[in-house]
Amino acid sequence: MRAALIVNPNLKAAAPAVRAVRAASRLKDWDEPLVLQTTVARPGQEQTWDALDASVDRIIVAGGDGTVRLVAGALAESGELTGLGIMATGAANIVARNLGLYPGPLETAAMAALTGRRCPLSVSWVAFRRKAHAGDITPMLAVAGIGRDGEAIAATQPWMKRNGGWLAYAATGARQALRPAIPMKVTIDDGPTETVRAWSVLAANLPRLPMGVVAFPGAAPGSDAMQVLQVRLKNPAEWLPVAVKGLTHHDASVPALSYSPAQRLMVEPGRPMPVQIDGDLVPDVAAMSVTLQPAAIFVVM
Repeated sequence: MRAALIVNPNLKAAAPAVRAVRAASRLKDWDEPLVLQTTVARPGQEQTWDALDASVDRIIVAGGDGTVRLVAGALAESGELTGLGIMATGAANIVARNLGLYPGPLETAAMAALTGRRCPLSVSWVAFRRKAHAGDITPMLAVAGIGRDGEAIAATQPWMKRNGGWLAYAATGARQALRPAIPMKVTIDDGPTETVRAWSVLAANLPRLPMGVVAFPGAAPGSDAMQVLQVRLKNPAEWLPVAVKGLTHHDASVPALSYSPAQRLMVEPGRPMPVQIDGDLVPDVAAMSVTLQPAAIFVVM
């Protein structure tokens, strides 16, 4: 048995993660792991294909949410059943936290990635149009949104992400909360196109946002439907019941939150808006579509 570790070398935990996977491999009598480093030009997909070409038995990723989703997307595209292990070494770790994988001893994370149980995980594919031209299609594991949530990501400086983790997103999000809703055209599956005013429209495969907020109670790993959330706020005061619902996990309905299950979503804002995909930003998007690939991969944890 042999694992491949795909690691972002710029992380503080990069070298310790390599040591942990090597130690776990020795302990379980696996072969020396294949270590593949990401770069700006090769952020994770190509390394995944290299690992699959080497016929490894497990792919482990140590990086932020962007690296995790790109590796998972390449694995989903391949159709291979090679299990994916995730070491929570990023700033927000939104995917890992949703799966119950929290920052902790890397030795424990490495061992779980080799010998843990297999959990199905759905992958969604986000396509976007910018300046009348179709953009690339990119994978999403946790949540993709268009509107003010993307503006909050855009306003979060890199040094804030490094030093504050999810608190950095919370601080900028609080400032964006006071801004007005935006006219958007929303189409869910084969339903009619609705024109709404929304602060943001989001599609999620996993239930939790940072800070433990359950924003998508109908989402679950490996589900055969995404949960679409339209945040239809008329004034800033409506954030209070939204916050209470998220933090207390209360199942009472909130008028400003409109939920729908979906396999496909199309959103066209009244003007180009940023899209965020698991915390990564795509600016000036004229239209966004999201398509679900249910139970596309298996996470070992």
